[in-house]
Amino acid sequence: MSKADKKAAKRQAQEAEVSAAAKAGAASKQMKRAIVYLAKESPGIFPLALLQAVMEAAYPYIGILLSAGILTELADPGRSMSHLFRMALLLVGLNFLGRRMMDFGGQLLDVLQYTVLKHIERAVAEKAWKMDYAMSADPKINETKQRITRWHYSRGVLALVGQVRGVFQALVTIGISIALVAEFFRAKAVGEDRTAALLNHWAVSVLFLVLLSFSIIYSIYTSFRIQKYYFKTNETSEKPINRMMYLMDSCFSKYRNGKDIRMFHAKEQISGKLRALGGEYLREIEPAFRYERRKTFYSILISRCFDLLVYLFVGAKAIFGAFGVGSILKYTGMVTQLGDGVTRLCDTVRDFLQNLEYVEVYFRYLDMPNATAEGTLPVTQEIRDNYEFEFRNVTFAYPGAPGPSLSGISCRFRKGEKIAIVGRNGSGKTTFIKLLCRLCDPQEGEILLNGVDIRKYQYQEYLSFFSTVFQDYQIFDFKLGENVAAESEYDGERVKEALENAGFGERLRTLADGLDTQLFKRFSEDGVELSGGESQKVAIARCLYKDAPYLVLDEPTAALDPLAEADIYQRMNQFARDKGAIYISHRLSSCHFCNRIMVFEEGRIAEQGSHEELLEAGGLYRRLWDAQAQYYA
Repeated sequence: MSKADKKAAKRQAQEAEVSAAAKAGAASKQMKRAIVYLAKESPGIFPLALLQAVMEAAYPYIGILLSAGILTELADPGRSMSHLFRMALLLVGLNFLGRRMMDFGGQLLDVLQYTVLKHIERAVAEKAWKMDYAMSADPKINETKQRITRWHYSRGVLALVGQVRGVFQALVTIGISIALVAEFFRAKAVGEDRTAALLNHWAVSVLFLVLLSFSIIYSIYTSFRIQKYYFKTNETSEKPINRMMYLMDSCFSKYRNGKDIRMFHAKEQISGKLRALGGEYLREIEPAFRYERRKTFYSILISRCFDLLVYLFVGAKAIFGAFGVGSILKYTGMVTQLGDGVTRLCDTVRDFLQNLEYVEVYFRYLDMPNATAEGTLPVTQEIRDNYEFEFRNVTFAYPGAPGPSLSGISCRFRKGEKIAIVGRNGSGKTTFIKLLCRLCDPQEGEILLNGVDIRKYQYQEYLSFFSTVFQDYQIFDFKLGENVAAESEYDGERVKEALENAGFGERLRTLADGLDTQLFKRFSEDGVELSGGESQKVAIARCLYKDAPYLVLDEPTAALDPLAEADIYQRMNQFARDKGAIYISHRLSSCHFCNRIMVFEEGRIAEQGSHEELLEAGGLYRRLWDAQAQYYA
């Protein structure tokens, strides 16, 4: 190897060391953060976990030591029945008391862990609520969120409680077992023959410890290899599980989906998809299963062979008078507990180290910065009273999309102007609205409010500028009044007025509980099921109740009949007479009252103007109009 190669290799080794040190430092910080997080959310969780670990470690020795004492007393010709009775009573009493204490401690620890689990789930949900709308649609981010919510007690931050408990329990077990091991080796076989001398020889004790060490190390090695194999296949095997959970949630947990599943006999299709995903998961995980079975067989075989050796060695010492017959139980149990303790310690430490990655995933998710810039400028009353929006050469593409949804959009609209946006499906109409409402930010160009980039305004104040009805609006399983006001405390008269203006007044008067009517049946058997048109009216009422300076209505009347639609548009136009408004609709007849119509095609504004101007131009709008007009002729 040349000097240059040696220097390069040395430099790479140094960089690797620095990288490893940096990773270790980062992992250490995350671990400290996780422990502080747990202690803050539940101050008693670690003290209780340590106390529970001590009780669980000491409990097996109650049976081992007292049973050994009882057997020794029984084997003694001068045995005392009263002493035997007291020992038996003590054994039963301590077993009962120890089991009850462990059960109580375990249940209390479960309560504390469950409380922390709810805190973790709430933190994940709050992060999902606060992150940018575009980020919430990212498949990778959603998969990370689903992974975290499925970890529960086995991985991530909450798993640290069990791991700390396991380490402490193993250490206590090892400490008690070592004390008994020392006692076992101090006990000498009685006699002058070769067998007794061999049993007392130091080399036999060393050989015994070597074999014990080999059995423990092989068990640890096997467990480590199995876990490493599972960890390696975990990423690919989790994907079909994630898809299964999503499919089951989207198909079976929502009452409204039942109609389509029944009418189109989709049960078999869904079941087939679930079976296919289950088969995919099994194919991914089957090599790990086979590997585990093979490795576990050899580990158990070696462990049982060593157990046989232990019984022979301990029994031989007992035969040659090193200790009483009852101590056979004590010392064989001691060896078993020592092996289990060391194995548990190593397994827990290994799990602890592997869990670092899951802890990092959790905090990385929570620390993920929003792509949306948080501005500082207030949206003043002066802006609300007199405003103008401008799109200046705006381009936007969704994550993973093959091309932009909007490209080079430029337009202006001001207060009091009513804008209609029309176009074929997928032409970019709804994306345009999302950008205006700042649910997403453009990759190119800028959107201005009174000449200032909207990213410079305070985000929540800017959102409050708009009242919206989206195409995929959501009516929640809350009470009617809460749905309209989007809050628990609200002005009842204003809610009723909004419902009346949205065309829901007649239906409201038929509801016995009025605004306190529970919608849908997830939380109440008496919940009221709304039709599609009624739900849309409630969504429109929510928009009216907010009473923001600018209205955005994306297909607000798609589920309404023509008469109801005409009535709603008349009411909305009256309500928004001094406001700015954008209407998206496939029914071009609803565009008549708008000041301007913008026609979208393949992510661009193909043409714009008044209804009469666009008909006269004979372009895309004319073709769309003629296509619909024939059904009304």
